[in-house]
Amino acid sequence: MSDISFTQEGKTISIVVNCHAESPIYEESELLKAHADSTFYKTYVKKELLLGILESINDTVVEIKNGEANPSEYRHEFAEVKDAVVSIKIANDKMSAKAQIEMPWGGKIASVDTIKKECKYKGLSFGLKRSKVEALLENSFDAHPGEIFEAVIAVGKDPKHGKNAYFKPLVELFSEKIRKPTEMEGGKVDLKDLGDIETVKPGERIFQKIPLSVGVDGRNVLGEVIPATPGKDAKLEVSSGTTVDPSDHNVLLANKEGLARLIDNRMEVDDVYTLVELTPKQGHVKFNGSVIVLGDVSPEMKIIASGDVLIAGFVESASIRCRGELTVLSGVSGKALDEPFDDRKNNCLLESGNRVNVSFANHVDIVTKRDVFVHKQISHCNVVAASIVVGKGQIPRGKIIGGHYFISKYIEVGHLGAPSDTVTHISMNRTYDVFKQKEKHFWDQVEQLQLKLEKWHVKLSSLVQEDQKVAVKFEIAQLENIITKNINYRKTLIQRRREYMENVVVKVNHSLYGGLNFRFGSKVITNEARKGPSIVRLDEYQLVIEPKN
Repeated sequence: MSDISFTQEGKTISIVVNCHAESPIYEESELLKAHADSTFYKTYVKKELLLGILESINDTVVEIKNGEANPSEYRHEFAEVKDAVVSIKIANDKMSAKAQIEMPWGGKIASVDTIKKECKYKGLSFGLKRSKVEALLENSFDAHPGEIFEAVIAVGKDPKHGKNAYFKPLVELFSEKIRKPTEMEGGKVDLKDLGDIETVKPGERIFQKIPLSVGVDGRNVLGEVIPATPGKDAKLEVSSGTTVDPSDHNVLLANKEGLARLIDNRMEVDDVYTLVELTPKQGHVKFNGSVIVLGDVSPEMKIIASGDVLIAGFVESASIRCRGELTVLSGVSGKALDEPFDDRKNNCLLESGNRVNVSFANHVDIVTKRDVFVHKQISHCNVVAASIVVGKGQIPRGKIIGGHYFISKYIEVGHLGAPSDTVTHISMNRTYDVFKQKEKHFWDQVEQLQLKLEKWHVKLSSLVQEDQKVAVKFEIAQLENIITKNINYRKTLIQRRREYMENVVVKVNHSLYGGLNFRFGSKVITNEARKGPSIVRLDEYQLVIEPKN
């Protein structure tokens, strides 16, 4: 029979040691093992008392062995019973609350009622989810004494904030008109005929402000009302060419004749720089406004404009750059550079902060933030855009032949490639690459944090004192939390990227030829034989070319 036993009085567990001449000199591990083998094994050992208890027991045993004392029973407080500890942590923004449960040391377990009681004490009165409370308790059923679990159990209701004031044009903008050529008899269109270049007249309603909305209030977990933020107001700016309508202060009237043009959220009655043609005789053009060239643009000429650019003639080996919409009605042509540099492959450039519209293009670099619309054919061009459509009408039937295309989301064309199997490179990775860069950023952070975490684990294994271990474990927990967040951010980006790429597509309405190289994400496919109407897309992470229904 062991000389070590334990007794309980209230929540206190005492160790009882029968000390006599045959008693050994005890080690700390023996006392802990005796506790672990007892019926009180789930109680909390007061390790700060262990050293004193051990010294007292061994001193008593030595005195008995030396005949200085009689056999006796040593008794001392050793452990205690602890009930489960429930704490409620309300987020700084009061929009969520977590319940934390520290598992009992031989005492009472947590229950729904104890959690509700603590919530009431903390003032939590809104958004408590019983299902989340029960899930937390279920996860803790088989836990070890002292183990800590936590989960969000209450969520507030966000306010629905009001919408900002915004603006809309009340007249057809010239940038919209140039995408709608004049229709002739028989349904054909004259791409060069824009009809009259209509200007607004004094007193004409041209711009309207739609007022802000107020929104709907929300509530936090303490039951406090969170006022909705009204939408931001926006000033209806009056330019030199506009005035406020006396009968409606949210409407602008033109006060002079001119070309209505939308610049950000401001309507201008814009000056227009019009040229018959652009040759070395006129010189390069740099204009703060819109530029219209009624004829051709000669080789090596340059146009830089803050507004739209419309060229009714032909552009050859020139550079056209604008912040607005760029339209060339009679086509654009250049030559391949002998030595390409940076992203340039051709000696002709069209660059727009909006859309690019051309009749046809050959050996041209086209860079635009938004879309490219080509009426007839684009060949051997280098294009960077959100999307590209070649051909007119509901079912475009234009042609793409040769070149490099770096697109975000969408291509639609009648004929892709040529019967001679002209090599054409199409990458639908413009937005994909942005996702990948962000994902890499988070993964790089994770790798750096994991190196720090390994160092903390090494340090923890070398420590003896409990208070030092606690401090290091806290640092480890903090790092693990940050690593988890970064991993979750990356997972969210990966999911968003996959969802985005599911909608990326190339539509071919007539013929798909050989010599075409497609890249969607990390997937690459080459088409080597002529096909009819086709769709190129990702299907379950595989790049496929399938018939178009």
